[in-house]
Amino acid sequence: MSLEVPLPPLGRCAVHPDLPAGGTCTRCGSFICADCATSVSGLGARLYCKACAERPDVNYLEALRQRYQGKRDEWAWVVGGVTLLLCVATAAALAQWGLRATRESLFTLLLLLPVPVGVAFFLGRRWARHALLFTPLVMAVAADALVPTGRFLFFACAIPAFVTGLRIHRDVRNQLFFRLPVPPGMLKLLWNERFNNPMARQAARFGFSALLMPLLAPVAVICGVVALTRVDSKATPPIGRKDQAITGLVLGLASPLLWGFFLLPWLAERLHF
Repeated sequence: MSLEVPLPPLGRCAVHPDLPAGGTCTRCGSFICADCATSVSGLGARLYCKACAERPDVNYLEALRQRYQGKRDEWAWVVGGVTLLLCVATAAALAQWGLRATRESLFTLLLLLPVPVGVAFFLGRRWARHALLFTPLVMAVAADALVPTGRFLFFACAIPAFVTGLRIHRDVRNQLFFRLPVPPGMLKLLWNERFNNPMARQAARFGFSALLMPLLAPVAVICGVVALTRVDSKATPPIGRKDQAITGLVLGLASPLLWGFFLLPWLAERLHF
C-alpha cells in the first residue's frame, strides 16, 4: 500500500487571486503573477511587486530623480554668480568712462550680452542651456568686429568657455534641474558618483596621495578597510567600489615600504647623509 502525499496547492497572486503566482516579491515576499512582477533598473534580475517597486528605498534611481528634479545645481549658482559679476563690471566700467558712442563703450557693453542668457539659465529656462553654448562664440565674433587686432585673444578666451558650456550641457545633475528626461543609466552614473560608497573613492585618493606624502598612508588604510566592510552587492541599493577600496588599502600599505626601502635611502645617498 502506497501512501500518496497530496501536492501543495499552487500559490496565487496576492493582487490577482485568480492568477497563479510566478514568484515572490524580493522585498515583502508576497506572491506575484506575471502582470505584477516588476523589475527595477539598477537591481539586476530581482523582481518586486508594484507597490514595493515604487518605494524610494527600492527604486533608488527614481528617488534620486525626485530628489534633484527642478532644484538648482552647482552650475546654476556658478552661472548666476558670473552673470552678477558681469553686471557689476559693466556698471563700474560705464561709471568710469560713461556711455558714449565710442568703440570702448561698445566693447564694454559686450559684457551685458550673456546676462539675459545667464538669468534665464538660473531661472531654469530650457532654451538657455543651448544658448549658453554659443554665447562665448557670439561674444568673440562681436568683439572681433569692434577690435580686429585682438581676434586671437578673443577666440582663445571663447574656446574654454565653450568647452565649459558643453560640460554643463551634458551634466546629468544639471539636466535634472531643467526637468529633462534622464535615462536610468545616466541616473545610475550620478548615483555612483555621489552616493555609492564614497569612502572607497576617498581611500583611493589618499592611497595615491600617500605615494608622495607617506603620512597619509594610515588614512588610506583606514578608509580602505571601512569601505571594504560596506561593500554589499546584494543590498538595496547595491554598494560597490570594491576595487577602489582595495586600491587605497594596498597603496596605503605599500607607501611606507616604498619610502622606507627605496626612496629614503636614495635621498640619503643623494644628499650625502
